Amino acid sequence: MYDSILVPTDGSTEAQNAAEHGVDLAAELGATVHALYVVESRVTALPSDSMAQAAEHDEWKRYGEDVTDEVVAMADERRLEGVGAVRSGKAHEEIVDYAEEADVDAIVMGTQGRDGVGDVILGSVAERVVRTAGVPVLSIRQAKLE
Repeated sequence: MYDSILVPTDGSTEAQNAAEHGVDLAAELGATVHALYVVESRVTALPSDSMAQAAEHDEWKRYGEDVTDEVVAMADERRLEGVGAVRSGKAHEEIVDYAEEADVDAIVMGTQGRDGVGDVILGSVAERVVRTAGVPVLSIRQAKLE
């Protein structure tokens, strides 16, 4: 049914919890785990900022490699195949594109990550993925109902 599962992560506690769910599901099914981190592209109007922007991008890329390595290590602990990837762009677009290109069967992700407050106003990454992905999306809700 599900031979490969995509687990997008931003390194937040919420994303870590969702990754645990994704790896657990993959273990039940014997599926490959794909971990993805997206470096959000930022554009500045000043050319003098380009060096600083490049350095910041490289720092976020290294961070992304670290957090995807953590998810891959979780898969390895369960004797599953794990694949890590870091991309740049708009998070929801890159997640959906990666899912299609890697031919994953499902996406497991948290409903709120590092940018939680802004997501309420702008629409969450998870919501956009749910609306545009061509595969099932399991969203792991973090907030408790009151």
